[in-house]
Amino acid sequence: MEPHQLGAPHRRILLAAARVLADDPAASMQQVADEAQLARPTVYGCYPTRVALVEAIGHEAAKEFAAALGHARAAGDGAAATLARLIRELARIGADYPIVLQTPHTQDVDGLVARVDELIEDGQAAGELRGDVASDVLRHALFGALSAGLRLARDPERPQVDSDVVGTQIAAVLVEGMRVGVREKGAPA
Repeated sequence: MEPHQLGAPHRRILLAAARVLADDPAASMQQVADEAQLARPTVYGCYPTRVALVEAIGHEAAKEFAAALGHARAAGDGAAATLARLIRELARIGADYPIVLQTPHTQDVDGLVARVDELIEDGQAAGELRGDVASDVLRHALFGALSAGLRLARDPERPQVDSDVVGTQIAAVLVEGMRVGVREKGAPA
């Protein structure tokens, strides 16, 4: 099921649980139900266990990641523009499902990460993205910056920043830094 096709109670539960569990990994199903503004039996009816709920969050986020990667590549732009589009969309997904920033990758996500590596490598081979930095270093920089930026955006002590702003700013800094010809004066070649 695509994200927009997910039933309303299921989507409400997943989004609420992703926020609640990111803030408090020991949160109860009642807290999830309260955040989703649903009765606890409704939550248990959709996700009978906490493990099932957390797995569903990861699966839904991975489906949205796959869709975002597909949409970004479908535009037919070069690697830099595609990465910028993908970063902006991943910022929204990370904001919707912040718990995924705190959990290990699943096999679904490993395959998607490999596709991001391919995108970077294709851009390097085409001479559009820097070849003097390993593709996995660029990918780690991308995901690390997104994760850190979204954590800052959720910090209640800081002014609130929309995920679109976070994604746009990170895309601007990282993608421009990945482009060929961008290097500090005096930096080693």
